[in-house]
Amino acid sequence: MSGRLFKTALVLSGGSARALSHLGVLDVIQRRKMEVDLIVGSSMGALIGGLYAYYRDPSRVIARLGGVLKSDLFIRTSSAIAAEEHPQIGPDGFFNRFVWLFRKGVYYTHTMIRKEMVSEELYEEIIGALVPDILIEDLPVPFACVAMDLMTGEEIVITKGPLRQAIAASSAIPGLFPVVEIDGRPLVDGGWVDNVPVAPAIALGAHFVIAVDATLEISGIAEYPQSAIEIVFRCNEITRIVLTRHRKSHADVLVSPHIGQIFWADFKAIDRCMEIGRKAFEEAMPEILSKKAIRRAMTLNGLLHPARVSGWRHTFHVP
Repeated sequence: MSGRLFKTALVLSGGSARALSHLGVLDVIQRRKMEVDLIVGSSMGALIGGLYAYYRDPSRVIARLGGVLKSDLFIRTSSAIAAEEHPQIGPDGFFNRFVWLFRKGVYYTHTMIRKEMVSEELYEEIIGALVPDILIEDLPVPFACVAMDLMTGEEIVITKGPLRQAIAASSAIPGLFPVVEIDGRPLVDGGWVDNVPVAPAIALGAHFVIAVDATLEISGIAEYPQSAIEIVFRCNEITRIVLTRHRKSHADVLVSPHIGQIFWADFKAIDRCMEIGRKAFEEAMPEILSKKAIRRAMTLNGLLHPARVSGWRHTFHVP
């Protein structure tokens, strides 16, 4: 954490391709030279937040992501999920193939005999291509990310150790990517338990929290379900959205980029997502400045913590 007494945290949600809007938010933060003393992310927000904590430059984060998405490694990852050729799937990458396989029932055939569709070796390779080999403690900007313990259901807040391992755990979509073991705990995607991790940011010392939620609301997740599996998926998504509403409600400022119907796996929409993120954050700037001044006064410029109404905390574990 920085030497400033009054500390500001930026919390970044998951959301797959929609979370690319975080890059637009970071661009505004950099251009305005705003103070960020801590970044906390979940899932895709952990990846983008961790890369920004390392590079401190959105353009370098974009270059890193873009290079991997166009690489042979990404193509091999796609092939691990859909070994057969399916020309009708389209060029959008392995997430599209994953959805197609769900509809065809292939996913269930595979998961009856395998724990994940992407091997541990391949997942480690793609994380290694995306994430620098550095300890979280050595990052220029303090960083934390969340994951879920698959055995206990606990929210695990990772604040130390290898950045690659932490982001791999926070981004490990269940059934698609392998479970990541840290300190004997089997960890998966943090978005399943805390997609907008505001409470961990406060507990780690933030007096003022700006949260960016790139996920959909219930009205945007899908049309009315037409099959049994679509009903199951919709109910699961509703549960996660309702949980996220609670998790993000204690942010001082909540920024919600209105991305619309961009497909969650359309990583080619990076420019549009970034622009929407920039616009949303710029529009939130008056509220950010006003509420930040209020929080400074309430905390005596950081002497008091957390100096906020009760109810913000929920159970989580910081190893």
